Amino acid sequence: MTASSESPRSEASPIGKMVLFKGADAPSLETTGMMEDMTYVVEGADDTPITEDEIEALQGGGQLTVPFRQSATEGFSLVEIKFAPGYLLPKHSHSSDCLYYIVKGGIVMGKRELGPGDGFFLPAEQVYAYHAGSEGVTLLEFRNRTGFDMKVHEKDMGDYRRKAVSSMEQSGSTQ
Repeated sequence: MTASSESPRSEASPIGKMVLFKGADAPSLETTGMMEDMTYVVEGADDTPITEDEIEALQGGGQLTVPFRQSATEGFSLVEIKFAPGYLLPKHSHSSDCLYYIVKGGIVMGKRELGPGDGFFLPAEQVYAYHAGSEGVTLLEFRNRTGFDMKVHEKDMGDYRRKAVSSMEQSGSTQ
C-alpha cells in the first residue's frame, strides 16, 4: 500500500503517492512557473502596444489556479480556469495534450456551445480559441505534463485585444 500525503500548494506533489489537495490553497498558474512565456507564431503580431485599459480589462477577466501538480515534468497537473462573461481567448496552441471539463457556465467554440458536464480534448499543437458564455465559465484543465508553452496564432494582437475587451463589455464584465 502506498502512503498518502497532503501536499502544501506551493510545492509540487510527489510521484507514486496518494495526495490530497484543497482547491482553496491552490497557487496561481503564474506563480507555479508551469507555463512558459507566450510566444507569437506570426512575426510582428504583438507590435501594437497594450493600453492600460486593455491590461485592466483583460487581467480582471480570468483566474487560473493549480490545485494539483506532480513534481516530474511528465507528471499530471490540474488547472482550474475561471473566465468572466464574454472573455475571449486568442487563437493559440500548447505543447502538451489537454483535456477540458466544464464545471459551471459555458463556452462558445466556433458555432458550438458547451455547458456544464461537457468538455473537449486537444492534442498537443492543436490551434483553438473560445469565448466564455453569458454566465462566464469555470473549467478544469487536465494535462499529463507539468510544463507547457503557449503559442499565440493571432495575426494582430492589438486587434485581438480590442475584440476581447469589446466582448467582455457587451457581456457586462467590465465597467
